Amino acid sequence: MNAMKLTGKSLALVFAAGIAAAALSACEDKKTDEPAQTTETTAQTTTAQSATAQPTTAQSATAQPQDGDQVTVQDFEELDMNPATEAQVLEVLSFLPDPLATVDGDPIPRKIIIDDLVSQEIPLTILKDIEEDRLREAMHKQIEVLVKEKVLLQMAEKAGFKPSAETIVKEMKEEFDELSDEGKERIEDMLKSRGITFDQYVKETSENPEIQKIAALRNYTHSTFLDKAKKEVSDADIQKEYDAHVEELAIPEGITVAHILIQLDEDEKDAEKADADAKAKIDAIYEELLKDPSQFDKLAQEKSDCPSGKRDNGKLPSFDKDGYMLDGSGAMIKEFADAAFTIEKDGQITKPVKTQFGYHIIRRIEKTPEGFIPLEKVKDRIVEHLVEKKAQDDLDKAINEGVEKADIKYNDFAPAKEAAPAAK
Repeated sequence: MNAMKLTGKSLALVFAAGIAAAALSACEDKKTDEPAQTTETTAQTTTAQSATAQPTTAQSATAQPQDGDQVTVQDFEELDMNPATEAQVLEVLSFLPDPLATVDGDPIPRKIIIDDLVSQEIPLTILKDIEEDRLREAMHKQIEVLVKEKVLLQMAEKAGFKPSAETIVKEMKEEFDELSDEGKERIEDMLKSRGITFDQYVKETSENPEIQKIAALRNYTHSTFLDKAKKEVSDADIQKEYDAHVEELAIPEGITVAHILIQLDEDEKDAEKADADAKAKIDAIYEELLKDPSQFDKLAQEKSDCPSGKRDNGKLPSFDKDGYMLDGSGAMIKEFADAAFTIEKDGQITKPVKTQFGYHIIRRIEKTPEGFIPLEKVKDRIVEHLVEKKAQDDLDKAINEGVEKADIKYNDFAPAKEAAPAAK
């Protein structure tokens, strides 16, 4: 398991401080006809809260119900679900030493774990219900993560990347300035509902020590590992990765078509009349096309009830025999796909075809054989994956070497509480 994760961009620091992620990520919504592409991994968009690859304190401590455990609605309703206070968390974790450990004489205070649990608003009932052995094991793992984080922070500071409010202010304002006017207005309105201005929020965020630390780590890891990895990934590496996964990039036989759609009049109460009127319109268009097939684009723009008519002369995304679009954006209904694949040559059209949407005339534009997605179309994703993987491997190696060189002292936990004697 990776010791640490490469941290994300400055806007993620805002998320960590309390603004919903959607508020900023949606500020620059770009409308496009192209389907959104996703990547398996990306170092650039990892959130600030992913600074460690280990689960959070609560996640690692909370157990799943054991076999045979049954919780009734009445049991749940009787539970005290009020979040544990700092004092109550301290009582449950009274076995934890303070400091938890030291790295080259620099202490890791117990308060880090306490604050983490308090911020997650875990009910005291649930916290107290965790077996002490399991809780101690979780704390051991969490402390190991904090030690590695401390080692990384020391490495960052030695390289000149020290936590500072000035860094946060500069980056948040720069990224805010890059947003559209609409995006800026949305953020300002949201902050206004909380009773603060953007400048006040930047100041509040920049003074948060945890966010300062995360920013320093992010800048250090990007500069030292991510940027370096970008220069080291070669064309040979890209080709090797493509060849290793080419079978996963198989694409089926596909077809690209355009269509003209005539929908049934929804305002016509007589269903048979509505159908007959639509059929008459599509038949008239079909007769025109038989006389002059070159009129298809013009008729699609003028007559089609599908937005694709005016947008792109009726052209639709490519799809396979089952109707699934090759770009993964959706699917055609069966009747439409079946009719399209009966067309034998490019440029030919079908007779009117009825579907639940109305009547269509379909023209074949191109048929493509089954094969594999070419390297050129996936190269950027492969590069991104290889860069992130190399940077992460180098980062993990550096942390492990730093841990070996550092003077690390773990403080012993207090002895486990003895169970009360069973009643006789």
